[in-house]
Amino acid sequence: MAIPRILVAVAAFAIPLAAQAQPGTGRDPAQAIDRIFEADSNGDGKVTRPELLVWRTQQWSRLDRNRDGYSTRDDLPAFAASRWNGPRLVQLRDQFDVNRDGRLSRAEFTDGPTPAFALADANRDGTVTRAEVQTALDTTRQLAQSGGAAGR
Repeated sequence: MAIPRILVAVAAFAIPLAAQAQPGTGRDPAQAIDRIFEADSNGDGKVTRPELLVWRTQQWSRLDRNRDGYSTRDDLPAFAASRWNGPRLVQLRDQFDVNRDGRLSRAEFTDGPTPAFALADANRDGTVTRAEVQTALDTTRQLAQSGGAAGR
């Protein structure tokens, strides 16, 4: 059961925070924040982009279960394989799969984009705090509830 949790944790930083804050999804923002802060290696209550990238590197073996150097549908347990073409994982692959071969290499995963990190890092100091992540979640939730009309 560790694979779906790691996918959700990865998605929390890889997919824009709006995906975590959409109404009616049943996703608990507090749990999303806790998963994000698994990357806080020094326990200072903040996550830096380097900490996030190190954390991703540490998680790679959980995504590449067959140790072939790529994360594919074959690496998912049977109960999760049906989610491979689900909207969240498709969006994740679209963001990370630089060479568009339909699978994620270790380099694509560990060095991949961090758009949600950038969104949450409101003061652009290279770190995110729980307060910044909560504010970003609240803002994206409000945008999702209003149909994205704000800021138009």
